[in-house]
Parts: sequence; structure tokens; C-alpha cells
Amino acid sequence: MKKLISFSILLLTGISSFAQKSTLALHLVKGNTYYMVTNTNMAVSQTISGQFQNINSTITAKMAFTVTAVMDTAYAMQVKYDRIGMQMTLPGGTINFESDKKDPNDIFSVIMGNMTNKPFSIVMSKTGKLLSISNTGALSKGLFEGVTQLSEEQMTQFREQLMTSFGPKAFKSNMEIGTAIFPDVKVEKNDKWSVNTDMQTAMQTKMTTTFTLNDITASAYMVHGESVISPSNNTEFTEMNGMPMKYNINGVSQYDLKIDRESGWIAEARINQVIKGNVEIKDNPKLPGGMIIPMTITDDQTISDN
Repeated sequence: MKKLISFSILLLTGISSFAQKSTLALHLVKGNTYYMVTNTNMAVSQTISGQFQNINSTITAKMAFTVTAVMDTAYAMQVKYDRIGMQMTLPGGTINFESDKKDPNDIFSVIMGNMTNKPFSIVMSKTGKLLSISNTGALSKGLFEGVTQLSEEQMTQFREQLMTSFGPKAFKSNMEIGTAIFPDVKVEKNDKWSVNTDMQTAMQTKMTTTFTLNDITASAYMVHGESVISPSNNTEFTEMNGMPMKYNINGVSQYDLKIDRESGWIAEARINQVIKGNVEIKDNPKLPGGMIIPMTITDDQTISDN
């Protein structure tokens, strides 16, 4: 009888330990630097004035996040781009530029290089939400240093385009894809939770993602996510390239994430996304009468911590 009771206690203890809930959140250390390396392959199919176009691009970036302060519910961090690269295949050919290139005649790479190692500050909650961004003016300061081939109008256009891809709003949206993933409560294997995110890129959208804790290993949490993307409530037009435009789009995303158990930082991630809709360009002097451009966007993004 004593052996039976002892076995029952051990069995119950084992079941209790197996079903123990976990706190999924960031657990970062002051003074430590955490890295996020992203690689995004994007294909845009669109029809302009009856002409079908395909534009393929690859954007790569390595960002360093150094924790400067640990608060009760958030972290203060200094962030910088270590490396930025972009390749685009357009109807007229392929362009390729890298921040690591040292060719003064490659103006696009020079501009990219001028964006690296320019620290700015963020505050991020322990659930991965970006609470504030400051000192982002450093990103565009000296952006055209060493570049003499561009007119003032061209520099303004390039600055606008780069800030759309790498500026504070784009940074917040791209960053939260890999960090705003945590539940507000403790979870166990197979539990589900939802996270709502506002995407403040050129395509202003809102994303509702349902995450599932698929597995827990000795070193990582394995999480799967599925998102529904819909237009934001903002119906205003945004000026791009001197023309007022807005995106009317819907889409879906799928996530597979490997989260480091010790730090909560993303160790590996793969995100697939499909978006369909149109770009509406309002009547303006550059394009009298305006235009509606149907488009489909697919992208495949990977994230790693080194």
C-alpha cells in the first residue's frame, strides 16, 4: 500500500510539473546586446495603365539592441543598424546596394552606409510592444555625406523612400513582427492567445494574430501564429513621391517562431505573408485624374539572432 501511495504521489507530481504554465516574455539583461538579422524576399505584382509588372526585392538588415536600463515592465535600449542591403529586380533591370560597400561611385551603397552605426533609443515592454522611439533624426543626419551626384529634389525623394523602409514607423512595424508576440498570462503547451498590432508603414493596416504554443524544449519555446490583415481605420491619403495615395488591402500571414527560453529573444523565425488589394492615387498635378493600381504582394521573411 505504501508503495502504491508513493507511486501515486510521484505520478501526480510528474503530471503537475508537465502541465506547469510558463511566462512567455522578454527577460533581458542590462548591458547585454541582442541582435536581430532579417532577410525579406518580396514580390509585387501590379497593373499600371493596363501594363502588368513584377517587381522582386530582397531587403536585409542586421540590428543591434543594447539594454541600457531595466524597468518594472519595460526595457530602455539603444539601437543601431549594423548592416543594411537591398536588391530590386525592376522591368528595366536589377539594382543592388549594400552598406558594407566602400565604392564612392556607388551612391546608393554610400547612402546605406551613412545610415549604419547611428544609434537611436527605444523603450520596449516586456511583452514586446514598442512604447517609444526617440533620437531617430540620427538616421537621416549625414545621409548624403560623400554624395555629390544628386540634386536637392533627388535627395528629398531618396530620404523619403529610405525613411519609408527604415525610418521610425517602418522600424516599429517591422520590429513588432518579431517581438510583439507574447501573451498577457501564463500559458502551457497548446494554449492560444491573440495579439493586435497596428502596422504604420506606407500600407497602414491592422493585424490580428492568433498564436499557439506548439512545444517547449530545453532551450526554446516553439510558437506558431496565423494573422488576418485588414485596412486600418485611417482613411486619409499619405503623400509619397509628391502624390497623395493610400492602400486598400487585405491579407494573411503565418509565423513559425523559436523563442529563446532564457531571454525571450527571437532565436529563429519564418514569416510568410500574402496581401491583395489596390493602391489609390488621388487626383494631383503629377497625375491628373488619379489612378487605382491593383496589386498582389507576397513576402517571405526570416529572422535570426546572429
